[in-house]
Amino acid sequence: MAGVAFLAIATGFAVQMHHSGRTFDRVSMDRLERQLAVENEAQRLSLIPYEDLAGVVEQRDPESDIQIQIDPFEAGSRDGLHLSIQTTVHSQPLQHHVWRMEPNE
Repeated sequence: MAGVAFLAIATGFAVQMHHSGRTFDRVSMDRLERQLAVENEAQRLSLIPYEDLAGVVEQRDPESDIQIQIDPFEAGSRDGLHLSIQTTVHSQPLQHHVWRMEPNE
């Protein structure tokens, strides 16, 4: 009787551990997928000519899971753009920053 009780408790514990592991794996995979999407978007935006960047960001789909905020900044005598690319995964924010300087003339 004691052996059956021990086996039942051990089986319950093993099932719970397995379920927790699968949940952790799913959350980790979702986070990795969203992080790669944000980094891919940052890479894509880094290839767009500086003068076209603001227009491209404004034309993006407003329903996209990835939000992009663009802010101008000044560094010495040059202007630039700061892009903040962000999304959320399971209520946790993911963010990537891209700084683009105005090209020299």
